[in-house]
Amino acid sequence: MSDCISIDRLVARRVQIPLISPFRISVGEVTVKDFVVLEAQCGPWCGWGEAAVDAVPFYTAETSETALSIGRTVLAPLLRSRNWPNPQAFVEAMTCIRGHSFAKAAFESVLWDLYGQSRKTSVAHLLADDVAQSQPWVQVGPSIGIKDTPRGLTEAIGRELARGYRRIKIKVCPGRDVDYLEAARAAYPDIELMVDANAAYQPHDIEHLTQWDRFRLVMIEQPLDHDDLWFHRELCRRMQTPICLDESIQTPHLAACALEMKAADVVNIKVGRVGGLVNTKKVHDLCRRAGVPVWIGSRLGSGIAEAGRLAAASLPNATFPSDIGAGRAYLADDLVDDWFEVRNGCEAKVPDGPGLGIRVNRDKLERYTVETIEW
Repeated sequence: MSDCISIDRLVARRVQIPLISPFRISVGEVTVKDFVVLEAQCGPWCGWGEAAVDAVPFYTAETSETALSIGRTVLAPLLRSRNWPNPQAFVEAMTCIRGHSFAKAAFESVLWDLYGQSRKTSVAHLLADDVAQSQPWVQVGPSIGIKDTPRGLTEAIGRELARGYRRIKIKVCPGRDVDYLEAARAAYPDIELMVDANAAYQPHDIEHLTQWDRFRLVMIEQPLDHDDLWFHRELCRRMQTPICLDESIQTPHLAACALEMKAADVVNIKVGRVGGLVNTKKVHDLCRRAGVPVWIGSRLGSGIAEAGRLAAASLPNATFPSDIGAGRAYLADDLVDDWFEVRNGCEAKVPDGPGLGIRVNRDKLERYTVETIEW
């Protein structure tokens, strides 16, 4: 067996899965999840990747169309151009390509999956410097979209608590924040509660945000613009509540800048946003050395992307509960059979089978595929 991975066949599918109910955040609402799934064949092994994007660029600048386009013109030719000794080599080869992080993460994912299978080792174990330090189970929590009324929010929180979750994350935006937080705290005074603003506020809202210390939140996630490190630093300085950066952390370099500026008390690493697991590990290690805890964020999507996120969440500095699995409350179906094992209602097992450790249901994949391209 060659030590390198070579791609015999590469297929991209545009997939659309309806949502049970709309998922609303500060910048828009989703009723159908539109994303791209990659399948790569290498000898007896099949590797999977997912570009966790949307049909329109309301959350990230990338879309399903852009992922397919950059895949066709650049990433697929690069992946098939040579044999790869490991995923890191492919990531290094992509450094000359600007942007398109979610698409890059999907292509990198298929290599991680194939690399792990060829070595009969899980991606989680390959990612960790010391396997003994990785966590076999990780705590997870739901992400509750913006509701029409405070009562609707408290009812949604009650349903999630009844499922066994301990940490609750709610989405907020101007006009739907204080009343909702007051209702949540009145109904559930002692729960672990955090909020996610998805960059909905501006520097002139800082005084308004500082009043949220009274809600005893675990953290406030991405309150200000994605490219605004300066005023996030000001918010960190003025608030007792920890400030978490998410959309601002797009590269290891930006993570290093945020840490140097003390613009984040916590970092949420999105595997897709930073371009894959190689960069996820770099950001994790930077934060660990700086003494800043991290957690692994999620997106609405299938278990293909979730498998890589679970591997990342097993890293030792990922000490806060992850959003992994939150999409299951919204998606009408999934592409992965035997979704990851859960215990105590709030802990997910990190896949320990070779590669990503998943089994894709091909019947479901075909059912929800609207476009197929072979490169």
